[in-house]
Amino acid sequence: MKRKLLFLSVIILSLLLRFWHLGANPPSLDWDEASLGYNAYSILRTLRDEYGNFLPVSIRSFNDYKPPLYTYLTVLPVSVFGLNEFSVRLPSAILGAVAVIAAYLLTCELLKRPKISLLTALFLCLSPWHLQFSRIAFEANIALTLIILAVLFYLKGLQKAIFLPLSGFMFGLSLYAYHSPRLIVPALIIGLTVIYYSRIKEKIISYLIFLIILALFFLPVFKELNNSSSARFSSVSSINPDEKLTSSIKDMEYDLNIRGDVLGKILHNRRLVFAREIIAGYLDHFNFDFLFLTGDAPGRHHAADQGMLYYFDLPLAVIGFLCLIRKISEKSSQTIFLLFLVAPLASSLTSGTPHAVRAIFYLPLYQIFSSLGLLSALFWLSSRFSKLRKNLLFIIYYLLFVINIFYLLHQYYVHTPIEHAPDWQYGYKEVVKIANVYQDKVNRIIVTYKYDQPYIFFLFYNKIDPLWYQLNWGKSEIKRAERKFGKYEFRNIDWEKDKELKNVLIIGSASEIPADSQNKIADINFPDKSPAFRIVLR
Repeated sequence: MKRKLLFLSVIILSLLLRFWHLGANPPSLDWDEASLGYNAYSILRTLRDEYGNFLPVSIRSFNDYKPPLYTYLTVLPVSVFGLNEFSVRLPSAILGAVAVIAAYLLTCELLKRPKISLLTALFLCLSPWHLQFSRIAFEANIALTLIILAVLFYLKGLQKAIFLPLSGFMFGLSLYAYHSPRLIVPALIIGLTVIYYSRIKEKIISYLIFLIILALFFLPVFKELNNSSSARFSSVSSINPDEKLTSSIKDMEYDLNIRGDVLGKILHNRRLVFAREIIAGYLDHFNFDFLFLTGDAPGRHHAADQGMLYYFDLPLAVIGFLCLIRKISEKSSQTIFLLFLVAPLASSLTSGTPHAVRAIFYLPLYQIFSSLGLLSALFWLSSRFSKLRKNLLFIIYYLLFVINIFYLLHQYYVHTPIEHAPDWQYGYKEVVKIANVYQDKVNRIIVTYKYDQPYIFFLFYNKIDPLWYQLNWGKSEIKRAERKFGKYEFRNIDWEKDKELKNVLIIGSASEIPADSQNKIADINFPDKSPAFRIVLR
């Protein structure tokens, strides 16, 4: 009974942390969130995305072809609460809380130790990494929850065959939540099949149904490979074949022709070059700064001055990791390490490693390590120290735990909305309001492309009729830095030319429009008072 109450408390805490000021912090929608929201609104109204594609299996968006699941999940909140920040982030917050429950159940299934399961749920509930993405409309968070559930049902299916088809369904859905599972899921299936081969033979019919369900989900993905997945992979891949091939040939020619070094032909072989890039990207995800100090480069991925894990996770995770290494012959340990090794697989193939979004599948594995490490450390201390010393060490570590958590919450709610506001394209909501005031007074409204994809914020905040937009402006060929609809024109500002225009509202950045410009309407500032937008009437 006590354990159930503690688990219920963890669930309530996870809901509170994920829903408190959900629409207001992070301080603004970013372009991806606005795109997910508007496309959900478009599907709600017309059953088509912004380009007029009927119930698409990939959302074209900014030509990055997003997997569609998050957009479809957002349709219901938008229909109930309207098109706003809260509605767009609601699916992520709900499934973030579900992930905490699923992590508890998965750890119970793997380790059969309720205390470790409860600690894992608590640590995931409070995780800087998971909390950040549970409050953002990021597809990776949905995919993480689905994969945790899929592995849970897979393990349960080895005992009760009815769960295996459900596992296949969850794995299949994850393919439409985010791009990374399209590589991670096959690797997981192969690994799990090897680990549990002897038990799978006893459930062969259910396992075949599991594979058939998974294959049915994969078929549309294969069909889309020529545009969606390949376009996305090309845009983020660290492996540029042309660039690497040119570099490889140049190095081989230098070694062979100038130095007479035949070995260089082997060492600079493009296959080895590609392998080195992938391995380097993989190992980047164990970077100390990334995990514990600063997080990765994009400010949207972490709180200000906060790594992806807590400081107290470091010793605990190492202890837990070593404890599981000692039990590597057990299938539960093998499963945990399989999940851990596969987690950064997709991310390691991309540029900009380490990458918190693409490597989110490390969760809840670090939390499992930390939970096991904490209990193992307490057991070790109790057997070697007096009760007084043990309690003293426990109090010190508990204070470190509390300080870490309050530091995160302070950084997240106080400093992040100020320091990371530019990362969230802050200011567009205010810009749209001002533009609406002058819309009927000017012939054109020109909006800078400096902050990328400005058009989507005007579609979102003005709730532009999707059918009208599809029929008039949802063109198939649109340049990245040039969009138009109605009176709005989205492009780079050339002030020397644009200042000569008449009857035009120009919305630019502070670096594009001088502060002393005549007929300046307003400056839109970031929360730290630095200028974001400058609006001028010509």
